[in-house]
Amino acid sequence: MKCHLCEKDTAVEFLNLGKQPLANKYPLETEFKTEDFFPLTVFFCTNCKNVQLGTIVSRERMFVDYFYLSSVNLGLVRHFEELAKQLSSAKFVVDVGSNDGILLKPLKALGVKAIGIDPSVNVGKIANDAGLTTIVSFFNTEAAEQVKKEYGRPDVVVASSIFTHLEDPHSFIDAVKDLMTETGDFIIEVEYIGDIVERTQFERFYLDRIFYYSLTSLKNLFEKHGMYVADVEKIAPHGGSIRVTARNGSGAASARVMELLAQEEQTLTVSTLEQFKNTVNTYLTAFKDKLLEYKASDVKVAGYSSPARVATICNYGNIGPSLIEFIVDDSPLKQGRHSPGTHIPIVPKEYLEAHKPDLLVVFAYEYFDDIKKKTSAGNYRYLIPIPPREVS
Repeated sequence: MKCHLCEKDTAVEFLNLGKQPLANKYPLETEFKTEDFFPLTVFFCTNCKNVQLGTIVSRERMFVDYFYLSSVNLGLVRHFEELAKQLSSAKFVVDVGSNDGILLKPLKALGVKAIGIDPSVNVGKIANDAGLTTIVSFFNTEAAEQVKKEYGRPDVVVASSIFTHLEDPHSFIDAVKDLMTETGDFIIEVEYIGDIVERTQFERFYLDRIFYYSLTSLKNLFEKHGMYVADVEKIAPHGGSIRVTARNGSGAASARVMELLAQEEQTLTVSTLEQFKNTVNTYLTAFKDKLLEYKASDVKVAGYSSPARVATICNYGNIGPSLIEFIVDDSPLKQGRHSPGTHIPIVPKEYLEAHKPDLLVVFAYEYFDDIKKKTSAGNYRYLIPIPPREVS
């Protein structure tokens, strides 16, 4: 298969997760019969170490109506407050994929000129209603021209956890170059394939995200557009991500860039990905067996938080409401709906308090401490799903 980044026929399949629904579409009961499923097959490019899906679903279908609100996640709120502090010396920041204004809000509080661009009509309205200037649009050349005309050129463009969604990262980079100042910083935060492989996070693969970047693939991509990777930093969100700073022209990369590139030469290979595949199946089988064991012992199981990974785990493992009775989620956009594909009811926290389970499966496990604080009065047991282990 051809790699969409380096355009060589060097992409090989290493994981097939079967038919999957759209992970961030949470159906009502009346929508169950019309829910679509697509093949979820993952490929690795042996040339540039890019990881990509074999099926691409229209971005318009995926994101115009969206159910993810960043600001309900307290860990992410803290993350973006810290990023805003780091950007406090910027003259003008454009946040692409700004969601409900989670970065715009702390930037505004610090007195930094900032606007967002986001394609989701419902989420963009939430941001604008809160006084956080957001252009409701996909980011492209036309959107870049609108920003330049109405606001000027930014010296910083941020794209956090959206770069992996892009169907055409090449045209996106061209639009960023056209928008920002010649000496500007383009900062992206992406879920890191190195962490996904090291921690066996197969649940990070879902149809929203087309690409799963290594630093090697990003270096190769930016060089095609006359840019270079100046710095990289490992960050915590989404189970392990990297923050990459790219700049125009050529220049010296930081020691962190050189170190991570060298590490990927050893850790991102066909053989390590084959090991990853085998471990995935072992862990998922163990998770389902654990749920069956709870059911046989009359342990009442519910879930807490319904991020996109719920779709991958539950559909690949054929796990539905007979094993996980309901899932609590703090986002009002998801409440009253169901998990994609397997249709586990999604409910507000009040439901949890009225229908006390014995154990909570914590799907957003990187935010376990926050979730435990929210539910501490219930004296619950907690299970991290992959690999399955009870935690306290």
